Formats: sequence, structure tokens, C-alpha cells
Amino acid sequence: MTPSIAPDAFERWYSALAKPAGRSRWTRADLLIVGLVAVGSVNNALKPTTGLLCDAVPASAVALVVTAGFLWRRQAPLAVALLAMVGLVLDGARTPVFLALFSLARYQPRHRAAVLTAVGAAAVPLKAMLPGHPERSLADDLLTSAFYVLFPVVFGLGARAYERSIVALREERERRVARTRAAERLRLAREMHDVLGHRIAIIAMHAGALEFVAGVKPESRQVARAIGDTARAGLRDLRQVLGALRDGDDSVVAGHCLSDLEELVADARSSGLSVTLATNDLGTVPPEIAMTAYRTVQEALTNVVKHAPEADAEVWVSTADGMLEAVVCNAPSPVPTRRITVAGDGFGMIGLRERVSLLGGRFHAGPTDAGGWRVVTSVPLDNPVVHP
Repeated sequence: MTPSIAPDAFERWYSALAKPAGRSRWTRADLLIVGLVAVGSVNNALKPTTGLLCDAVPASAVALVVTAGFLWRRQAPLAVALLAMVGLVLDGARTPVFLALFSLARYQPRHRAAVLTAVGAAAVPLKAMLPGHPERSLADDLLTSAFYVLFPVVFGLGARAYERSIVALREERERRVARTRAAERLRLAREMHDVLGHRIAIIAMHAGALEFVAGVKPESRQVARAIGDTARAGLRDLRQVLGALRDGDDSVVAGHCLSDLEELVADARSSGLSVTLATNDLGTVPPEIAMTAYRTVQEALTNVVKHAPEADAEVWVSTADGMLEAVVCNAPSPVPTRRITVAGDGFGMIGLRERVSLLGGRFHAGPTDAGGWRVVTSVPLDNPVVHP
């Protein structure tokens, strides 16, 4: 099996930050940066300001506006950067400028990086010209410029490149998973063809030969014919399943629909079971839902044959109030019967329950008050099919 590229710890951490925060349209990274801006701006506003505003109250109001603007740092990074520059002039806060330059480099086209760096570099002499700015040497101003301009721009460009690499890795993982699934499907198709197809073909051949053996009773010929017909139908269904496995088709793997219920009930009657079928005007039913109803009736009648072959069974399939309902109910067997044991008992009902759950429906199977058994499938007609 082809190994997949597993995400490392840093990629998981980065992806977690990129997820939406609750049901809001902002990501966790957005709220984290807004929090950093708020802490830096408020802390600067409460100190003796180096901006044009000398009072803490208006400086705090400016800090609040700048902080709120960072909620749109991905949609309008240039406007947020200009707002941060205005905040720098008014209250002297440098943290918003630092983070705004990062957002500019991260979300604006790469060819604008040089322009953004130049614009950010203008913040250093602008800061030095503000009243109350401490006297510093040229070397100190250059170091400050390198930290507050070059670092966020380079870090933003690096974040952009890293996210592109994550996207490429995810696409590679998806391609490898798809190739692995295709190979596994082909392997399963070959195994099913070699094992099941061979055995079912032998059953059909022996049943066909038994029909023409001299001296066989008519009842036995009828049973042999029913066995042969069932085996040939099983081969047709098997070919459809194998075709779906080879092609990777996750939709309906066998073309049974509600119009095939008559044939299904006829097959059950040919095995000696007494079955009545009732339907209303079913109209147009989505293929996956029709297949689920068909499988419900098929599995339930099979269980009746195995557990209570002498009992009467009733089948109802109807649509009403946007729901399709399939009900199979059998009475208790009138005489004690020997239960027919088949390998894999119980998995059919488990598969039905999972199929109905994926369609957003309800499934119930259990005893009736009269001592029989009842299977009910109810599926909404307007629900989209959900694949795992």
C-alpha cells in the first residue's frame, strides 16, 4: 500500500489557526492578531503618549478603532495598514504597524513587497518626528526599522509560501489516497470475481442440470429452476458490483429499483414463502433511496425464509409526506421450524441500518406483539446522499 504524507505538528497547528472561530467568519488567527493589537495599543495608550494625542482617553479610542479594523486584515490589508499608520501618528502605537505589514505581505500580491517595505520604512522617521519621541542615534533607528519593517514583511511572505506548500502536500495526499483506494478496489474486485463468481456459476450449472435429470419430481424441478434463476440473478448483480468497484463509482452499485419488487416477491414465493405486496403511487424516487427500500425488502424476506419459512409475510412500500417507507412484517410460524443457519447472520441488518443512517432516515427491526417480526425503513426523499 502506498504510504501517505502525514501532516506534521506544525502543519496541524497552522491549520488549526486557519479554521473559523466558532460560527463567525473570522479565523482563530484573526482573533489572535486582534488580541495582540489590542494589548499593544491599549498598553501604549495608557502610557505617556508619543503621538499627537496627549490624553489617554482619545488615545484609547484611537486604539479601539485600529484594533477593530484588524478584523478585516485579510479582506482589506492595505486599508488596515493605512489605519495602523494613522494610529501611529495619533497615539504612537507601533505594534499595529508591525502586524499590518505582516498582513500586507501575506495577502497582497508578491510583487508589491518592495513597495510595502518602503511604505513601512517610512514609519520609522515618522515615529522619530512625533512629539515626545526619545532621542536616538541613527544606528538605533536603523535597527528599529529592520525589526519593525523587514521582519514582518519577510515573515508574511514566508507564511504565504508555507501555506502554498501545505496545499501542495494536501493535494499529494489526496492523490495517493485515491490511488490506494483504486488499487484496493481492483484487488477486491479480482478476489470477488475469482471466488464468488466461480462458486455461483457452479451453483447455476448444477441447478440447470438438475432440471433435466430423468425421474426428478416436478416439485424438485421447480426448486432447481428457482435456484438456477436466483444464481444467475446473483451473477448479474455481482457483475454490477464488480464494475462499480473497478470504476470507483460510489453511487448505486446495482440497478434495482422499486419496479423490481414484484420480481423479488415472486422469487420469495417460488421458494415456498407466502408473501403479499402492497404499494401506493410511488412516483419518482432517487436511485439510492429506491435501492435502500429494495435491499430492506430483500434482506427481510431472506430472514423470513431462514427463520420462519412457514409464516405469512406482508410487504408495504409507500411514499407520503416527503418520506419513503418500506415495511416487511411476518407472522409467527404456525409450526415449529428448524432455523436455517447461514454464515454471516446479522450483518445484513447492520448494513441496512448504516445505509439508512447515511440517508438521514430511521431503521427499526424487532419482534411484534403477536410473536412475529417487523422491519421498517423510513427515508426522507429530499435528503442528499451522504458518503463517508
